[in-house]
Amino acid sequence: MKQTGVWSFRTRTGIARVVDGRLRVRHTPRGLVCGARHAGWQSWLQPLAISGGVIGMIGPLREIGRAVIAEQSLAAALGATGVSSLLLVFSLLVVIGTSLWSTLQRSTTVPIYDINRITVDDTELTVTYDAADGEHETTVEARDDEALDEAIEVLQLKGAPVEVN
Repeated sequence: MKQTGVWSFRTRTGIARVVDGRLRVRHTPRGLVCGARHAGWQSWLQPLAISGGVIGMIGPLREIGRAVIAEQSLAAALGATGVSSLLLVFSLLVVIGTSLWSTLQRSTTVPIYDINRITVDDTELTVTYDAADGEHETTVEARDDEALDEAIEVLQLKGAPVEVN
């Protein structure tokens, strides 16, 4: 619960910390991979497209690997794979990279004293808080029941009004 002076608990896609009077929720690469379903990727089309792209990358990457193992020049390896295959590999890496990067950069910071209520349902914490432009709501999903118990304890100790259903 306490890591070097910071109260924290694990979420489904990362970690939440209560430090300096603020609840900070951030995503981690490991959390996104393990909890991709909870990171906003509920559409079946996106995972299908990514899977198809990854499968499509196998051939070009295999050819590049063979050329490197056979100690051919990089130009010969690139020529063996073809320009369209290289464009596919590059574009897929860019799409996956930017998607992960934007998700990792999206974090939530809420001052504890601006929290109106926190409702708990299963392992999901719904935080309702005041902001400059009105009342907002954010959802934090604890990794498991143990993390949920830690979250409730930490938030209550820090003065947040927690309502357990």
